[in-house]
Amino acid sequence: MSRRISVLVITRKTAGGFFLGILFLILSALVVGRAIPVLAPLHPAMVGKVITVDPGHGGIDPGSHDDGGVLEKDIVLEIAKNVCYLLARARAVPILTRHGDWEMSPIWPEEKTRHRQDLAARIHIAHRTNSDVFVSIHVNKVGSASTRGAIVLYSKNKPESKRLATCIQQALKDVAPFGGQSVLEGDYYVLNAARLPAVIVEVGFISNPDEKQLLLTPTYRQRLAEAIFRGLLAFFEGS
Repeated sequence: MSRRISVLVITRKTAGGFFLGILFLILSALVVGRAIPVLAPLHPAMVGKVITVDPGHGGIDPGSHDDGGVLEKDIVLEIAKNVCYLLARARAVPILTRHGDWEMSPIWPEEKTRHRQDLAARIHIAHRTNSDVFVSIHVNKVGSASTRGAIVLYSKNKPESKRLATCIQQALKDVAPFGGQSVLEGDYYVLNAARLPAVIVEVGFISNPDEKQLLLTPTYRQRLAEAIFRGLLAFFEGS
């Protein structure tokens, strides 16, 4: 029987040692609700790296949606959980900002609006856990039904964020190719406020009928998660 935990706060100081690494695997399994083999493939560059994975939106904020009940917040939550599972197998320390359908604003009430409180809470979690990187996962929607593919956004004047975005997009291009410029500067709160490499990964467009059907498929969501993981691995390996 899988269990859930509401809060997982791990600092960098706890990241040393083999036995603590096994503990991280167990805790991460509780978060994502999946069993994690102890003898998983080892990626030395990932060991002990603290990575905040943020499923965008949640609670009263559904994110992008269509008229048939397809909600961004549900799609990205599963992808984020899959990413955390893969990170835990690689002996990294995944921090999932939410593992259920709720907003984050109660964590950081200092901001003036609920929306800003929600965003600030996600970055606060990354800062409080001394995360090495912050990855926020989203789904896109535009007026054109023909636009499809993944886009990764980063804040200007942050070279490491741009490198992280490029690494992730290089891994995503074979799964969700985008016809235009797919690594872009973005003027968004979570990117600008982050004191660490941070990106927003828009994994696809629900406004594209074919891509929407793919995003509703567990197999495709798993492929997207694997691509994000490969991009993170490339970043930490110095690619």
